[in-house]
Amino acid sequence: GEGGAKTKAQNNIAALELLKRLEDEKRNASPEEQEVLSRYVGWGGIPQVFEPGRAEWAAEYQKLKELLTDDEYAKARESALTAFYTTPLVCRSIYKAIENMGFQTGNILEPSMGTGNFFGTLPESMAGSRLYGVELDSVTGRIAKKLYPKAKISVCGFEDAVFPDSFFDVAVGNVPFGNFGVSDERYDKYGFHIHDYFFAKALDKVRAGGVVAFVTSKGTMDKQDTRVRKYIAERAELLGAVRLPRTAFFSNANTKVTTDILFFQKRERVLANAEPEWIQLGETADGVPANRYFAKHPEMVLGRMAFNKSMYGNEKETACEPFPDRPLAELLETAIGNIKGSI
Repeated sequence: GEGGAKTKAQNNIAALELLKRLEDEKRNASPEEQEVLSRYVGWGGIPQVFEPGRAEWAAEYQKLKELLTDDEYAKARESALTAFYTTPLVCRSIYKAIENMGFQTGNILEPSMGTGNFFGTLPESMAGSRLYGVELDSVTGRIAKKLYPKAKISVCGFEDAVFPDSFFDVAVGNVPFGNFGVSDERYDKYGFHIHDYFFAKALDKVRAGGVVAFVTSKGTMDKQDTRVRKYIAERAELLGAVRLPRTAFFSNANTKVTTDILFFQKRERVLANAEPEWIQLGETADGVPANRYFAKHPEMVLGRMAFNKSMYGNEKETACEPFPDRPLAELLETAIGNIKGSI
């Protein structure tokens, strides 16, 4: 997923051309063709490819118009604001934590899979697991099916994916986030934002003692309203959390946003009066508001929390600024070693 906007767009187009050819020929991809498909990173951060009249993007614009149906094109253009894929470093780190908990094989769910970066980075020790994926975007989901033909992949929204409760051992992924909800009758009464909805449904789908490990917006942990955290705390124990610097996904997704990796273990039963410390907010040593977990465990914040005055001019908005002289891979390895638990 690394490279400039032009490189990403051209890799995406090569993957789309190949997908259409494979579908026309009704066959799976060869290993060499899978290499081409794996370079598809979606359109997050490349909105200019959809703008008519931009001379430097005319060739790519025209090619997409030829390759995609009207519906596929409209969805691709919409996804330029939301489709950001997970860097392999983060995928591998999440698996390392789960491996440290003793997990080897079982049912693994990725409910917002993109083309399947989590499937692609599955460690050898978990190779016997059964993989289940969900992807809303048709083109992306179809690429995932060609990359992972043995996995069970549903091309639909997570709200429309039908799985039995308590079926999965582990759910992993990078969930979509935004200040909008998802219509799902079972959860509508809670008014969850989309990222929080993914936690709620995933917790119902994993078994007691199973683990949900998602990358999510820092809003899950840092929003003033504690209701979502209380809902989760009643159903799961927080095994640990890692706050990533806002540049963590910049090289592969061209976006700067502060995110958290949250590890939850499902309880045997709902604990109605659960009030762990991480439900509440606190502040860092520098006086920046943050979840009490991060205030108490600064070693799990892989940067420096600061007021982000550049974002919409809102001085109350906070961000995790990267340490200029400390590589993320090194910081992440140490932080992951602090996540304790047993599956």
